Amino acid sequence: MTVGSYIAVLAEKLQTLYPGREAKAIAETVVCHVLSIERYKCLSEPDRAIAPEQLETLQAMAAELLDARPLQYVLGSCMFAGIRIRVKEGVLIPRPETEQMFSLAAEDAEAIMDVSEDDNFNVLDICTGSGCLAYAFASEFPDAQVYGCDISTDALAVACKQRVKCIRPVFFVADVLQSPPAGLPKFDVIVSNPPYVKESEKAAMRDNVLRWEPELALFVPDDDPLLFYRALAQWEKALLKPRGVMWMEVNEALAHETAALFDGAEVLKDFNDKDRFVRVRRG
Repeated sequence: MTVGSYIAVLAEKLQTLYPGREAKAIAETVVCHVLSIERYKCLSEPDRAIAPEQLETLQAMAAELLDARPLQYVLGSCMFAGIRIRVKEGVLIPRPETEQMFSLAAEDAEAIMDVSEDDNFNVLDICTGSGCLAYAFASEFPDAQVYGCDISTDALAVACKQRVKCIRPVFFVADVLQSPPAGLPKFDVIVSNPPYVKESEKAAMRDNVLRWEPELALFVPDDDPLLFYRALAQWEKALLKPRGVMWMEVNEALAHETAALFDGAEVLKDFNDKDRFVRVRRG
């Protein structure tokens, strides 16, 4: 079988789960991964033959994809802010919106570093999951001390084993719904992507999310959808430096309600023009 024909066959099958363009992109990604080729070669070399052992691997991966297992879990990793992050069941798959939040928060971090007279620049990622935000900051700001916390020991096990070339963040177990652990420093930048999807919103979500990704990292009860943000407001008061900044990813339908929990907060839109982020600035 050739590259072009395999992509066409797999993409057609995946259209039972994904829109046509996304199905084709997934098929191309899997083929490129197994054959170790660049994406453009799917177009420039469609008649390239797939070796029998490669085809066997592809068929095994296709079976997982057709069972709605997310592509990132099938591959075992994904790219985030220019670094490769390992993911597996038990840890949330990083989203493009979270990557955008990192980019925006990094701009604030640069500005704070430019005027700060404090030699210690500290960053905290609350609900760190895979550690994607923590590693992105550690890679972008090698002079910073980055911390990440989560209640999930499964997620922290993944975060601690990332193979990112940087000064490794300090990870620790913490329940954001409780008071911050004693002994933490004050932070210049705090970021968080806590659970914010209401239980009633499950009906609109795909099987590849509902069946595979951890509910602990996604859902909140309909009768108390802001519980994590109320807790984050207490962490912000206790841990953010006088000129610090805090960024949070939020439910678009509750963005302004979320911002109202914080002093000096503003709502910002994502690349889809949705109210996706709340920024809290001091000083």
